Amino acid sequence: MRRETAGVTESLLQAAKEEFLTYGFHDASMRRISAACGVSTNSIYTRFGDKSGLFTAIVQEAADGLMEMYMQSIQKATECPDMDHAIEEGNEGTDQVLAYIYRYKEEFQLLFCHSVGTEYEDYFDKLAAIEEQYYNIFAKQYANENATADEFFIHVFCRTGWQYIYEVLTHDKPYDEAAAFMKNVQIFNFAGWKSVFGLE
Repeated sequence: MRRETAGVTESLLQAAKEEFLTYGFHDASMRRISAACGVSTNSIYTRFGDKSGLFTAIVQEAADGLMEMYMQSIQKATECPDMDHAIEEGNEGTDQVLAYIYRYKEEFQLLFCHSVGTEYEDYFDKLAAIEEQYYNIFAKQYANENATADEFFIHVFCRTGWQYIYEVLTHDKPYDEAAAFMKNVQIFNFAGWKSVFGLE
């Protein structure tokens, strides 16, 4: 009986994921989800409370896992002795984050592109704000008196950094293409940060 229930739940979550990816959160239909997996709408409400609870059940594990990984990565970068090591650590963290996101690609397409109206609609903003906070720390640690990067520059850049991930997800790039793209971004950013921090 437990195995049957688990199978029903798995089928329900898959049907809901496809519905949210196709229609977004607002336009997703609980009736279409129930029809797709053969479960009554009452059963869905009993299991997940409402449509928002169903969305959370799909994305929460992936969202929490990325946040934990990202915080660990960026903290390690702040503990580096110089800018070169910090960028190297940051690049390694970016590689890990991208691989993780592609492991849960559909969940992150939901989080980044279809979460308006849910508790995750500001997930992108939270990631960008954390990055901005730490890049301001980097600026104080590493920038010299010739630095041209101010707080507004850092704010915009950090939002752009997560926009790269948004773009590879919305364009549905295969992992290999996304990884090659992000490698070029890393090369570009390495030269750029050294310049705006006045280190060359």
